[in-house]
Amino acid sequence: MALAATGQPYIISFVVRPEGTLLDGTPLKDAIAGIDAAVTPRPLAYMINCTHVSFAREALTHGSNSSPLVRQRVIGLLANTAALSPEDLNESTNLVEEDPETFGKSVAGLHRELGLKILGGCCGTDDRHIRSLAAQLATGV
Repeated sequence: MALAATGQPYIISFVVRPEGTLLDGTPLKDAIAGIDAAVTPRPLAYMINCTHVSFAREALTHGSNSSPLVRQRVIGLLANTAALSPEDLNESTNLVEEDPETFGKSVAGLHRELGLKILGGCCGTDDRHIRSLAAQLATGV
């Protein structure tokens, strides 16, 4: 509501669990529908952040907690390199890092599968991961 009150365009981003819920258990489809109904102007779109690409894919395609509207309104992903829950990441004393090529292929694959338009990295990513993602997107493979 605070962002809507500014009158400026805005995007809201969520951390999601593989079962298609926010960290508090709210189904992704309910969160998006609720925010869209409650504020004017509504967000331009939504994103997922600080979530491994496999978790994002599962959340966006979940049978009961996602929907076609969710897949239309979620336009981006800032992905982690570790397929760990937020709790496991918070408790980790070591960086859990996915191979940059694997990261690039998986994020680009989700772009091709679901049409995400804003792509990038979050926890565990560095320039190697982003370069790999860019290379994957440039080849269109």
